Amino acid sequence: MTVHDGDGAVRAYYHDTRVAFPDQDHEIIAFRHSVDAVVVEFWLLGTHLGPLGRIPPTGSKHRTRMTAYFIFDEHENLVVERIYFDQLTVLKQLIGGLDKRDPRDLIKLGRAVLGLLATAGEAPDPRLLGTTPPPFLSAYEEK
Repeated sequence: MTVHDGDGAVRAYYHDTRVAFPDQDHEIIAFRHSVDAVVVEFWLLGTHLGPLGRIPPTGSKHRTRMTAYFIFDEHENLVVERIYFDQLTVLKQLIGGLDKRDPRDLIKLGRAVLGLLATAGEAPDPRLLGTTPPPFLSAYEEK
């Protein structure tokens, strides 16, 4: 998993995903809320026409169910957006859309697999490993 922290990193993420999926769109499924958050469940759709990290464009379409958490501080300022989705679902659709009988698509498949393998050994962002449970959970652990 990658962390995109700060204005520049978030803008770069959105730029890169629009290059990979220039026709990217979404369909809202549901909105939920809690004391400090809004949760949006949605379908993300797009055609893979540009590089996705190290994976070259396949020309395949994807439709992926996602969840986004928008967390707010006590002054109702947005402090973080967390997006969760199954990356394998996206990859299966991008690779599954290739015609395995077409030599050009077999080359795309090989390049996609090499691109995927190049990212497979990356360590998770250290900020994801140093998390602590919320304070209210410690009350349950003491009992």
